[in-house]
Amino acid sequence: MRTTLALIASLVLITFVNEPIERLGIKGPLVFGDTSFQLAWTDKPNEKYYVQEYLPKNESLEKFNQMLSVYLFITDTSPKIAVQQKIKWLDEKKKTDPVCNYNLIESPDGKEFILDFILSQSQSNKMTTVEFNVYRYAKLNLNGKEAISVYSYSKRSYGDSIATFLTDLSKDKNKYLNQMIAAKGNAIVINNN
Repeated sequence: MRTTLALIASLVLITFVNEPIERLGIKGPLVFGDTSFQLAWTDKPNEKYYVQEYLPKNESLEKFNQMLSVYLFITDTSPKIAVQQKIKWLDEKKKTDPVCNYNLIESPDGKEFILDFILSQSQSNKMTTVEFNVYRYAKLNLNGKEAISVYSYSKRSYGDSIATFLTDLSKDKNKYLNQMIAAKGNAIVINNN
């Protein structure tokens, strides 16, 4: 009987521990294009940095095809500086990643930036993963604190599906950019859990 109770308590604890802690007031589901995304993972690496990731039903963090993410940085840095930091990282990545490439769009008022980029991973000289990303950078004011939100969409392909993915991406890239441009910003409310 004690063993059964201990097992049940362990399963309840595991279920509770694996449940993501919603910290930004954006529980979801979120919709991008025709796909609905559920909150799958969260982190708060420090007091000024929050991450929430959302996946379609039946996808896993370990091997997903699509993901939405919300990053929040409490900082007085401008979105333009944040984008420049990411571009600097991408320029370094281009030295070792033959697929790596990016484009930047600035809003007419200069307050938001959309950075789209593509990355790859290889093992034994064979490409194993390709990932297309669209990041939307925006400045926020949260109860008197300056912040930057980065709303991102990622689409991945693996192994033998990569060639088809790249062909489709050349046709679908503008669709993803337009969906990101049209996306309504989510009202962020920090929950300090």
